[in-house]
Amino acid sequence: MTKQEVVIKIAKINRIIGEWKYRVDVGKEIESLSPELSYLAKWTQEIIQYIKKNPSNSLVWQIRNIGFTDLVEDYIKKHRNNTGAAYIYSLENYVKSLKELMSICDKYKEEHKSQYADLTEPLANKQVATLLQRAVNAGMLDSHFQPLPQTQTIQLRVIAFAVSSICGFQHTYAYFERLWNRENSYRISTCNPPRYKTDDFTKTKRLYPEVDFSELCPKHDIEIFYTPQEDEDKEKLFNNLIEHGYISPDTRLDSFMGIFDKEKFTVPVEWKKGQRQLAYFVHLAFSKYNEKTLWIKAECCFRIKGKIPHKQCLITGYSWIKRAGWLDIFDTRLAKICQEFNHVENLSEEDFIPPKRPIHTSKVVFHSSRRESDRKKMFAALLQGEYIDPNTTLSDFNSLFDDKEFKKPVKWIKSQSQLMYFVHIAFKTDNPYDLWKKCAACFCLSNGKQPNLTSLNSNFRILVKNGLLETYNTELKTIADKYVGTHKSGRKSISPITASKDDTNPT
Repeated sequence: MTKQEVVIKIAKINRIIGEWKYRVDVGKEIESLSPELSYLAKWTQEIIQYIKKNPSNSLVWQIRNIGFTDLVEDYIKKHRNNTGAAYIYSLENYVKSLKELMSICDKYKEEHKSQYADLTEPLANKQVATLLQRAVNAGMLDSHFQPLPQTQTIQLRVIAFAVSSICGFQHTYAYFERLWNRENSYRISTCNPPRYKTDDFTKTKRLYPEVDFSELCPKHDIEIFYTPQEDEDKEKLFNNLIEHGYISPDTRLDSFMGIFDKEKFTVPVEWKKGQRQLAYFVHLAFSKYNEKTLWIKAECCFRIKGKIPHKQCLITGYSWIKRAGWLDIFDTRLAKICQEFNHVENLSEEDFIPPKRPIHTSKVVFHSSRRESDRKKMFAALLQGEYIDPNTTLSDFNSLFDDKEFKKPVKWIKSQSQLMYFVHIAFKTDNPYDLWKKCAACFCLSNGKQPNLTSLNSNFRILVKNGLLETYNTELKTIADKYVGTHKSGRKSISPITASKDDTNPT
């Protein structure tokens, strides 16, 4: 018997047993099985005779893939009395012969066990083991070269790509899919590199500095905005965005002009405001001539804190503004800049500043629709009531309403709950979008710490639930109502229900 004939018989055994297992699983009669079932024991014995004289790693590996006999033995035990004797006899002989064959293979594997026994062919060599040891040392693989629970699929892809590149494997991922048993889970060959959370991806690439990973990372063509405006209009847009703090003050004019010219493009522009404001700006300024690829171009041309803005977040952010009916009032200053850039004709001052207040002029400071005299009176009342640090100047307080003047938060010396109560009554109307974020940015507590966003939000819901919105602190409510313009001088005095200085729960 030749090695080829042995391989054919192993394949036949796998096919017949696989068909038998399928029929058992779906409840079909075993008598309808192929008559070749009776040859299983005979073929197994012939394989035994060959493997004793001509053992090899490849044959041992193929034999071990046949699998265990547990399912067959269990079937024999349960159906001995209701299944044909000839089939039971054939199965029993097969089980006996296969156990003998497996025993021979186990003995051969033990005798030829080496330091690469944990690796499958053709990975079982010194070069591959040395390369994989880097991942073991980095805590991505265990001592048997198997993935640890916290190891991500993209990290396995990087390791497989690097080892295959260095060793020159024709099939980059096939050997590793088998080594790490990925056939029935997420395939490493189809795992795409991340675009945003790249820390683990980058960390794994550093293990193999000699490898060029450019093939692993998809390349995206530079996408720039088309606009018919002249260079003078673009320069004016640039100056307006710089002046009002929408883009980084370090941005150079030639870099900004690159987002309109692919040949001049060098680096993306750093956007200093929120991602939703970026979506608002991009749509107002460029959607007329870039509708189909607007958000792809936004991803290419802008960065927020050095990171690529998320395309889907840009889309949903703009959609949110549109559904709320705030397209004209979300950020009136930014809207005015875009209108000037697009040469919107016959605009009066009323067109730039709608009757309603703007929704989101800054993500740091409060917007105020009240006069400066109203803010001054509120400042004096808060000082007199010992709600804010007595060292606070009027200039410091006014900076809470001007992002260009804002330098540091004002110290609130009462409890966080009272700060929450005051901010909601005084500023909610003009700042409906991100009130608590602005509160945390504009104020600090007596210990110097920033107010807790979660506590502000949850404690306010408790206050409303308990019906304390009108009576929690009547002095603060009076100060806030006078600022907003809703205070009634004839209001009957109500005893205030205030929390202690250290209390953060309005209940």
